[in-house]
Amino acid sequence: MFATLIGMYTLLRIAFILVNKNEFQIGNVSNLFPIFWHGLRFDLSAIFLTNGIFFLFFMLPVPVRVSKIYNTILKYLFLSVNIFFLVLNCVDILYFPFVQKRLQSDTFRFLTGDKGTEVYGLIPTFLQEYWYMLLFFGLLVFGLLYAYKKATQVDTYFTFNVKSGIGFFGGFVATALIILVGIRGGLQLRPLSVINASESVEVHLAPIVLNSTFSLIRTAGKKAMQVVNYVTDSQLTECDKGLHNPSIVNDTTQNLNVVIILVESLSKQYLSYYNGTAKTPFLDSLIKEGFIFSNGFANARESIQGIPAVLASIPSLQDEPFIFSKYSSNNITSIASTLKPEGYTSAFYHGAALGTMGFHPFVKLAGFDHYYSSEDYPRPEDHDGAWGIWDLPYLRYMAQSLSKTTEPFVASVLTLNPHHPFKIQEEFQKKYKQKGHPIFPCISYLDYSLKTFFDEAKKQAWYSNTLFVITADHTGPNTDVMKTQMDEYRVPIIFFRGDNSLRGTSETIANQMDIMPTILGQLGYQKPFYSLGNDLFSDNCPHAATFYKMGIYHHVDDQYYYQWNGEKGVGFYDWKQDKYLRKNLIKDTKFSDKIQKCDLDLKKVIQNYTNNMIQNKMNVASKTFHQ
Repeated sequence: MFATLIGMYTLLRIAFILVNKNEFQIGNVSNLFPIFWHGLRFDLSAIFLTNGIFFLFFMLPVPVRVSKIYNTILKYLFLSVNIFFLVLNCVDILYFPFVQKRLQSDTFRFLTGDKGTEVYGLIPTFLQEYWYMLLFFGLLVFGLLYAYKKATQVDTYFTFNVKSGIGFFGGFVATALIILVGIRGGLQLRPLSVINASESVEVHLAPIVLNSTFSLIRTAGKKAMQVVNYVTDSQLTECDKGLHNPSIVNDTTQNLNVVIILVESLSKQYLSYYNGTAKTPFLDSLIKEGFIFSNGFANARESIQGIPAVLASIPSLQDEPFIFSKYSSNNITSIASTLKPEGYTSAFYHGAALGTMGFHPFVKLAGFDHYYSSEDYPRPEDHDGAWGIWDLPYLRYMAQSLSKTTEPFVASVLTLNPHHPFKIQEEFQKKYKQKGHPIFPCISYLDYSLKTFFDEAKKQAWYSNTLFVITADHTGPNTDVMKTQMDEYRVPIIFFRGDNSLRGTSETIANQMDIMPTILGQLGYQKPFYSLGNDLFSDNCPHAATFYKMGIYHHVDDQYYYQWNGEKGVGFYDWKQDKYLRKNLIKDTKFSDKIQKCDLDLKKVIQNYTNNMIQNKMNVASKTFHQ
């Protein structure tokens, strides 16, 4: 029966490819092997997820299974579960072209009526139009019945035919462990998830690697967002819709290299340039020689949320990180995928293990060509014993590695320091010893590591033709007793050109999701693209920061800070006049108009984010985008 199920999932994948061949560019037949090979991993996980209990009960000794009632229960458990998921997989083969993603738990909203009841009226039409799928399903069910009948004719079934209780117990435990490993999809750091489908094949082929059973179950526990209609279409300007149509005089995109450095937990409050709590001489010098947005904000509080915000302009406006949400297989726009047609090579560097935090599958989904982890680093003795490779040698390695990368390139790195347990290399412990929070020596060590990176980069031919962006993935531990709620998200956002041609300071409100459109603006990119952020060097659209924490949405513009709990405004502050946010003006009628404006601006962002995420429209290439 196990082999039969594997065969059926393989047939379903073949049918998926044949029916949806116009949706994919598979290319050579040789490309099918990795699709089926890696797809087997998802199939095994799906089979164990849906049949694990059955396999365990099937392992019980023969005397227990003599009972007719017991055998009947087993039979209908096996058949009902598998027929149900066979139906869903067949439906998904036909449903895919409409949504461009595998069936997930939100699909059941059609059945409950949450998405309307029109689907019921279309069933007869679908059955008539896709009669061949009904026939295919019938053949699968027939094969399932036949396989079960043949398997139950064997007296020993899948038992080890042991005579002792100890032997049976050992076999039962072994089976349970196999099922557990199968459900997890292997022995990797994190259980297999939907987004892992993009790790082994091109992103556009990921839906073929998946199966509907796995996709449905893995998203069943994910909280679905609801379509919102806070504002009408007439209230939305071009700046609110996320579709950017650059108006550039240049004929072609500048072939500047781009290097995006995401520093772990780098709060603005740490920078000595702003009289902060740590010592950062190199970052201070970089700020003086580059362009700093002094009112920079993170869109998230975790690395798994910050990376999508910076690289793909996807803020964290839901409880679950995008990487682990049910929307993680959506089509998205990223800096890598946008620049790829312009001839850019892309790479992401992270000194931790490959499976850490789900970064690898997201980077693949975002269209990056290469991912370099600790496994790729040539000197394992530089491992810090906790997270990965020390930043100092790893950043030097990255600078040297980029010299072997075809230009123009876009590369990004997420550092490991500073991070709990706040360790630094032994030879620097005395030099950077500092009173106060244990993160301070890590900040100083990181600062020196960045200096080493730039010193090494200056030796490389690509340096003078490169745009650098330095920011944080999110803020770190608070070290300032006067910190406000806004300060929980304040991060540096620095732009620096290798030829020293970009200098200055701006008080413009900036957040992580502005970084991608700002880079594209600096390159003179002319084609339409999707981004919830805006070019920070352009005044065509107003600038504001938006972030979300524990059910509260936060909105910061150049004067006011507004908080909304999903139903009503709960906080409103004049942060320019009230630095420490001591006076909540939410009930002050003198500010009613200003509160209403902030409320409207925030809801436009939430509506754009939510609806386009649900409808898979965060990509300018979407067939239904901007309708």
